[in-house]
Amino acid sequence: MSNDFKIPDAETRARSIANIREAGRLLDLCTLDLDEAIAALDKHLLQQRRARLLYKSNYIPTETVEN
Repeated sequence: MSNDFKIPDAETRARSIANIREAGRLLDLCTLDLDEAIAALDKHLLQQRRARLLYKSNYIPTETVEN
């Protein structure tokens, strides 16, 4: 059994590096998608909380806030 480590040729290294970079870009895109989904849910939860507090306080806003 041989445990000799072989350094891949330049072409193989270049392909591997390109694949790793592409995987990193895809992970970044997925992370951004998740961040956007979390932000949308946070916004929705804050709107629900605001509506609930306004209802409980019988507050009538003089100006409406646009979405």
